[in-house]
Amino acid sequence: MGAVENRRRTRIVDRQFQLGLAVRLLLVLVILFAAGLLLAFAPSYYVLATTNDLKSLEPAAAEFLVLHKRLWPAALLSLTGIFFYVIIFSHRVAGPVYRINAILRALIEDRDPPAVKFRDDDHFQPTAALLKELSEKMRASRRAAEPRPGGDPPPGDAK
Repeated sequence: MGAVENRRRTRIVDRQFQLGLAVRLLLVLVILFAAGLLLAFAPSYYVLATTNDLKSLEPAAAEFLVLHKRLWPAALLSLTGIFFYVIIFSHRVAGPVYRINAILRALIEDRDPPAVKFRDDDHFQPTAALLKELSEKMRASRRAAEPRPGGDPPPGDAK
């Protein structure tokens, strides 16, 4: 037999959902961050753009350069951290959805569904409990409906 892949180790369960969520969140955060940067740079830029007096320009230019030096590395670090956090967070959503879909697929195909197991930190724990209860109920009803060996009728069918 070949090596069995351990799917629980990967952080990307549903690539389209997880990366889509990360990109959309980053886009919104970049827009909000850009608005914040605009507010941070606006006073210095206004002085630089509207003043011709060298004594007023020097502190504004120094402040403008200091802001550039400090804010851009912080912005890059923040956005990178947020991207990876979203990947990890979305794993707690995409993993359970993947397992819920596998169980529903098995139920649609009239197969016994796989065991319902979510990680402790996954979202949708109440849904996992409901799916577990539903699968156990369906297994029990299938066992009761199966014909018994030897031709005995199932209980309740005796006349």
